[in-house]
Amino acid sequence: GNGEAGRIVTYREFVQPGLSPRMLAQAVAERSGRERISEVFLSPDAFAHRTAEASIAEQLGEVLAANGLPRPAPADDDRIGGWQWMYQLLENDAWVIAENCAQLIECLPLLVRDAPPREEDIRKMDGDDPADAARYGLVSAARLAGLHPSPRVIPSGGPPGFGGPQPRDRGSAFPGSGAQFVHGMPLGEQIARQVSATDATSRAIHYQRLEAEARRHFAPKKFARRPPAARHGRWWQGI
Repeated sequence: GNGEAGRIVTYREFVQPGLSPRMLAQAVAERSGRERISEVFLSPDAFAHRTAEASIAEQLGEVLAANGLPRPAPADDDRIGGWQWMYQLLENDAWVIAENCAQLIECLPLLVRDAPPREEDIRKMDGDDPADAARYGLVSAARLAGLHPSPRVIPSGGPPGFGGPQPRDRGSAFPGSGAQFVHGMPLGEQIARQVSATDATSRAIHYQRLEAEARRHFAPKKFARRPPAARHGRWWQGI
């Protein structure tokens, strides 16, 4: 939804594995109550006909329409542009996530960039469905509103995965403005000084992200060493 000053608000999540498409649609309808829902977006995969039965989108659409909700439309699946749009919204405090969206809040700081040659994308991993769902909604609604998010929204010198490489933050999907950590100062104080968001939920996400980067920054360096001769003289990685 749209909040104050044009902010986008994600105010509710529903995560329930094991439901059939029709059961899921009914659960969504019940939770929507009398809210005015103008669009429902689904992954483009949901519109594929894999069997003689109706597609997932068609099954969902039947139940949603019966409850006065719109039939689903295919979400924009521009992954790279979508992640960059999400990044821009977070950095500009333009996206507010309600505290009851616990799984979304938990998974966002854990996203990492994919390996070359797709380093501008986010690596697929278990538990990233809430982030994918949010990306579908954010980028599809933006295009519907004529905002046209694209990979060019982040400057060429921006964070890795969202414009250009910065080896210092290698691996972080949402590295912010380039987190920096030093020895000799309490870590909590260092993180607090670098949290720029003002909204409580955005601050929590930013803090978790910086905390994860700090753990990587201060992690012991691993190196190869030769084991005792009794272990066949092979090189082992790490300690």
